[in-house]
Amino acid sequence: MVTTISPNDERFSEGKSGSAFLACCFYTDKYALEAEQLRASLDATGIAYFLKRYPSRGYWEANTRIKPEFLLHCLERFPDRNIVYLDADCVVRSAMVLFDAYPHDIGVFKAPPGGGLSHPYLTGTLFLRNTPRVHDFVRNWISAQGGMVLGVDQDSFTVAVERDAGLDVGLLPASYVKIFDRGDEVPVVEHFQASRQRVKLQRTLKKLRNVGFGLLFIAMIVWLMLQAVN
Repeated sequence: MVTTISPNDERFSEGKSGSAFLACCFYTDKYALEAEQLRASLDATGIAYFLKRYPSRGYWEANTRIKPEFLLHCLERFPDRNIVYLDADCVVRSAMVLFDAYPHDIGVFKAPPGGGLSHPYLTGTLFLRNTPRVHDFVRNWISAQGGMVLGVDQDSFTVAVERDAGLDVGLLPASYVKIFDRGDEVPVVEHFQASRQRVKLQRTLKKLRNVGFGLLFIAMIVWLMLQAVN
């Protein structure tokens, strides 16, 4: 197993044997520890991988929108390999054999109705077949992010999928996107959702909005009391 480290914060490993897919992950400095844990799990399972560091774009939501840009980079850089994307804050528990001969253009987990998840699709684990069709889809995904400020990659992914009726989308089993504190599946890929602990612009703006509404309400009450006294 050969691992190479480039001067521009990239790590590449061919794994223990030739594979039709390459596990790919990007990360920013705040996720460096999580990315190292993912790398260790990929080494332990002998899976070929490519990891790349990106500078932060200022806040969490914007950083998530790096994802389709990174994926297009991977598809173009490794034209002979299908791409399996993994969020930095996950670990691989066993060989991802599902992807050895995966028949679909895209593989993604679709949230069950009423499951309490935030988005229709969870993009923490993704399969992308390395074909011109999928390249076009990822470019459309990037385009769907235009003008977004608070949107995350899952928002634009949903838009891009719904616009592309001809895309062959396969649904991944829950074990490939197992959230550590949900469900009882034996995980193949386990996600720890470190973003729960990160400051999010959307959450901050909502708090400021609520504080503003609260102050306005208090001001109105004070004004009404003064009017009543007068």
